[in-house]
Amino acid sequence: MLIQSSLWQDFSRLSRQLKQGNIMPDDYHRLVSDYSCRCCQLATMLERQRSSLLQEWCLRYALFTLAEGAVNRHHTETQRQMCLDMLYMPLIALTRLYQRQPQGLAELAALHAKLKYCFACH
Repeated sequence: MLIQSSLWQDFSRLSRQLKQGNIMPDDYHRLVSDYSCRCCQLATMLERQRSSLLQEWCLRYALFTLAEGAVNRHHTETQRQMCLDMLYMPLIALTRLYQRQPQGLAELAALHAKLKYCFACH
């Protein structure tokens, strides 16, 4: 249980730091990497526990947090690109999750539409 709590706390802390954006440019790559890694670890743990709703929430939250970072005008071009480069991790995991679900194709189409909208609005 301690490991679970620690993963959730790390994921939450890294999410807040990424959204606040007041990280030194040299530390930003590490933050984005750590955030993506924590997301994958948490999603894997939730999959093992058969908590598909929490797993989906975690992956969607990470995906859209990274997408917001990728379009944030207050970030440097390098910082935006780092977020964009890591989008594939939660996106691939969500794709695999949805492919195993009865309504998965519709969920995946809706996810792609929301992601497209996120990038179109900025």
